[in-house]
Amino acid sequence: MTTSLTLVRVFDRSWAGWQRGVNSCRKAPTRAAVHALRVDARRLQALIAVLRHATAAPPKALRRLDKVVAQSLDALGTLRDDQVQRRRVGRTEGTRGMEALLQHVHSREARHRKRARRALAGINDRRAEAMAGRVRKGVVRRQGAPTPGERTLLLLTAVDAAATDVRSRLARFDTGAPRTLHKLRIAIKHFRYVVEIASEVSPHVHVASQPTLRSLQRRLGQVHDADVLLARLDRFASRERRHRDDVREFRATIESARAQSLRGLSRALPTLRHALTDLAARASSGAAARAR
Repeated sequence: MTTSLTLVRVFDRSWAGWQRGVNSCRKAPTRAAVHALRVDARRLQALIAVLRHATAAPPKALRRLDKVVAQSLDALGTLRDDQVQRRRVGRTEGTRGMEALLQHVHSREARHRKRARRALAGINDRRAEAMAGRVRKGVVRRQGAPTPGERTLLLLTAVDAAATDVRSRLARFDTGAPRTLHKLRIAIKHFRYVVEIASEVSPHVHVASQPTLRSLQRRLGQVHDADVLLARLDRFASRERRHRDDVREFRATIESARAQSLRGLSRALPTLRHALTDLAARASSGAAARAR
């Protein structure tokens, strides 16, 4: 079985999943539907990154398709945060003084749900389908398939490119700067999905840090959600000063949970750094082999 044919099947599956997710969220952007579409979109972006290295898919079509997929992510980002906040704040329902905050969160979610549906409706399905068709043809075109060894090297190049971004984000990592944490989380998520796709295409591609990646992604997600909620609480308290004392205890609870997630994150980072160093060495030896 050739790399092209395998990647065609992966592409067909990913593209169909993304389309189903968009249609589902257009009808009812529930928390589950939003989460599923965002995962499908991230996985499709990871696949596009793999296709850049391992196929003859036209770069222009890949860029345009990636832009459409990013459009779906942008449409849902704020709504996703609202839904997470609503769930977390909802646990305080019945607590004295928290009614106003809960009502505020519900109101924001309803407003952003409408915006998300309008943004998703603005995606041009016909144009997206045409771009996906061009990409698929480029993947199929890579006949006279490379040998298994060459296939593995191409896929490792894609994996190493994603790992390079993680290494760059780690160098800028600052627990006091929420944006650096968020960027690292996205890079780790992208790296994890690229590794999963490459491993599916070639059994010779293996990165031993998958459990660590999932753990880091989860902890970074918890920190991100806490940062977004803390910022929301601050804005709420500044506008609704009569409720400032009401949310103070809740804010302290969120800060404590954030600190706990950061401690777990710090313990897991050395394992990730070791895996990235090992991967860089494998990619370097692969490049030397191709040069020979």
